[in-house]
Amino acid sequence: MATARVFAALRRRARAYATARAAHATHRVVTPPVPRWRVGDDAVTALRWLRKYLRHDGAGDARGRGARGGSAVHQLFRARVVRVGRGALGEGVERDARSLRRAGRARTLAPGEFLAVPIAREGWTWREYGDEDANGDGDATRRARDRDGASEALVEAIRARVLHADEHVTVVDKPPGLATTRGNGVDVSVYDLRHALDSEYVVHRLDRDTSGVLVLARTAFAANRLNAMFAKKSRMDFTEIMRADMERGDAPSLSNDPVVKTYWALTSNPPPRGARSGWIEAPLTEVGDGDGYSTARLVGGWRVYDAKGGGVVVGTGESMRDKSNDAGSPASKAAMTHFKVLASAGEDGPTLLELTPITGRKHQLRVHLAKALSSPIIGDYKYGFNDRRAPWKSRFTDIESADVESEKESDFWRKLRRASLRGVSKIPLHLHARALQFVHPESGVSTRVVAEPPPHFAAALRAFDLKF
Repeated sequence: MATARVFAALRRRARAYATARAAHATHRVVTPPVPRWRVGDDAVTALRWLRKYLRHDGAGDARGRGARGGSAVHQLFRARVVRVGRGALGEGVERDARSLRRAGRARTLAPGEFLAVPIAREGWTWREYGDEDANGDGDATRRARDRDGASEALVEAIRARVLHADEHVTVVDKPPGLATTRGNGVDVSVYDLRHALDSEYVVHRLDRDTSGVLVLARTAFAANRLNAMFAKKSRMDFTEIMRADMERGDAPSLSNDPVVKTYWALTSNPPPRGARSGWIEAPLTEVGDGDGYSTARLVGGWRVYDAKGGGVVVGTGESMRDKSNDAGSPASKAAMTHFKVLASAGEDGPTLLELTPITGRKHQLRVHLAKALSSPIIGDYKYGFNDRRAPWKSRFTDIESADVESEKESDFWRKLRRASLRGVSKIPLHLHARALQFVHPESGVSTRVVAEPPPHFAAALRAFDLKF
């Protein structure tokens, strides 16, 4: 009798498994393949890529949460039904689950990989995408549609910001407020306008509110070469060598670096203890906020070195530094930044810094200045800038008020910058990619391109008489 019950239970389980297998046998591809330029620090996880394209139509809970796929996407990963594949999509978007591999939420997607979910799943919609999303470049028809879709004024405005162009590379002065790539809440981006610049690939990124030099590639050959230059990785032996140089007060050599970036940042106060130049060594990690986005933060120990004779300006103890730089800690990424004071408005006044990131991490400059140097960038509310205690806030308010009064209907970039501010009373981010030096992918010649600061940045320099 007991044996019969056991076999009956096994048969029910088998039927349930067969039903579930049949329901999940066919998957629908709901994301395009990852573009070729999403490598290194620009790589995306399966969770973030799926959330970008998949939306849940359910009503959510009593408070309306989850309707846009927040917790619902996590449920798909917990049910282990998300699959990853590679290759061209062809005519259809359906795939047999047996030809796909299971994907976890933390999986880093390689260029060319796409995600699929079971067709039997109800209540889901996905954002439509075309050849441009799938291939990263699109065909002539799509490129023509992009040009026609963008207004003539917008096309002319972005073309007027070209700093350098040849048959392989285009360098543009990105205005603040213009996103580099598509995303939630982004109406227009450099990626959308790349065909107006006769370019096919965006090879690196700037934050939406950061202005300055941005490089695009016109050919696949140039894109591959430039991607390799920008893809910097954390190496602990590299960290140790650089640390020894900094402790002696010697400048780390950048002669062998194919890419050298120079930024200007206007901070709320000068560096601590009167340091005029030096290096910040502070490992970083990314922390998810539960909504598909992430922020950067310091990990374990960090130090700020003075370039004048060496020595530590501020920092943590040896035990914390050893823990954060443990090679067995995958979350820790070495990050180093050189800083130099160009001008200052006093001990508690805005200070203009020249920054050279030795490594390339997400939000590296913003976190290093705010958390290690205790000098947050003006307008960087995400990483600790607080304008309530700033006695000079009224000057920035006057700059913004004058900017509004002089605003013209044809000035698209000014409207875009103001639209990106998180509130009408907020001060814009004062971070500018001043210059970029790179090895030309075709000729091998070192090329340096310089961009002037945007109007609101230049107005702040004049308001505080920051000359150098």
